[in-house]
Amino acid sequence: MRKIISVAFTAICALALFSCGTSTKVVSSWKSPLITGNPMEKTLVLAMLADREAEDQIERILSDDLARHGVTVITGTAEFGPKGFGDISQDQLTAKLEKDGFTSIMIICLVDKEKDLNYVPGSPYISPYGPVYYGYYGRYRYMYDNIYSPGYFTTSTTYVLDANLYSLPEDKLIYSAQTRSYDLADNKSLAESFSQEIVNALIKNNILKY
Repeated sequence: MRKIISVAFTAICALALFSCGTSTKVVSSWKSPLITGNPMEKTLVLAMLADREAEDQIERILSDDLARHGVTVITGTAEFGPKGFGDISQDQLTAKLEKDGFTSIMIICLVDKEKDLNYVPGSPYISPYGPVYYGYYGRYRYMYDNIYSPGYFTTSTTYVLDANLYSLPEDKLIYSAQTRSYDLADNKSLAESFSQEIVNALIKNNILKY
């Protein structure tokens, strides 16, 4: 009985996730109490996911969304190419960013990617009681359909991303957020969902001034 209820609960949770579609949530965040002025006047957005398409999508879509709120945004790919600034020394990088007038840099990193296999029964078991009051045969048929109907497996993927915003030229961390994204159809869906959540968080924390 407990096993059946456990399987049913897992199935219901899985179905609930699917019904919500693409979803990203900020699960933890930190904001510096020392933020002054408009730190995101001109921002460099750089994504690190070990997947060039995903990096490009996140940089481009987040940049577009920030631009709609009055931020001048340059992507890491546009400024430094696909390899980022891995071959540039810190002094060279600092000099370049200061010369180009950047006031902040946001670095987005994929820190975890989790895959879960969920079993969905062919006939979901909703109640622990079922048609108990319809005699043994009714009970048997109800449970028979529940237990022996062929089910199927689904795979869900969770992406955990870190977004860290640094003020320039001070090189001080002023905002940090970790997000979890569930059941994404493709890299574009990941980028859109992530960008929407991060932009909303920046507005809520009064970091975006427009």
